[in-house]
Amino acid sequence: MPTTTIKDVLAACYKQVEQPPPATKANTALLLVDVQTLATPEHLAARAVEAGLPSTEVTAALADYHQRFYAAVGNCERLLTSARANGVPCLHVKIESLGGDGRDTGPAHRRMGWSYPPGSNESQFLAAVTPTPGEIVITKTVSGAFTATNLDSVLRHMHIEWLIIAGFETDECIEATGRAALDLGYTALFADDACTAYEAAAHQQFMSKYQSWGLLRSSEQLMEMLAQLPSD
Repeated sequence: MPTTTIKDVLAACYKQVEQPPPATKANTALLLVDVQTLATPEHLAARAVEAGLPSTEVTAALADYHQRFYAAVGNCERLLTSARANGVPCLHVKIESLGGDGRDTGPAHRRMGWSYPPGSNESQFLAAVTPTPGEIVITKTVSGAFTATNLDSVLRHMHIEWLIIAGFETDECIEATGRAALDLGYTALFADDACTAYEAAAHQQFMSKYQSWGLLRSSEQLMEMLAQLPSD
């Protein structure tokens, strides 16, 4: 029986015929997306129980996500520590409205009740990846970090060409952000084990595609890359 899979076909088709510019400390940035309270399994559990679902069943339903989520957070922290140590700029993206009344929230998020004013508990960064003074924070009220924000302008002003992308959720905000980054001309690398989705299969499906494109890396590989980047 043939052993060639669709992944083999895609890997053979997506050959890189034009090389991107070399990555350096000056043109590379780490982009952490939505590593905040609203993505945590605890937040999901609280909302589900509030909606009337049985607490024990909610906990059981979220057990797999809980494990994958905090493993990814740990790897986000490792990437952040590595980027800082190697002089690579770190940018943080979070879901948060600009105004207290949330009127600036994108319609899709607003319809789901995802309207979080400044200072709300849901919009807080997790302690492991809290930005340090001087690190750039971009707020958004839609899925993609480039949509309706000045992220593209900020990165271009910084002369960034390479983006290491990590965070949540893989098949939502990471996908929307990554696709926009590639369309805008950035070389985007996705941190496979520093992202996850609510459902494991959704994460695997998205990452499988970008593995075919040669854009998937483990956090260990990315930290090794960061340590070896030339200054310019």
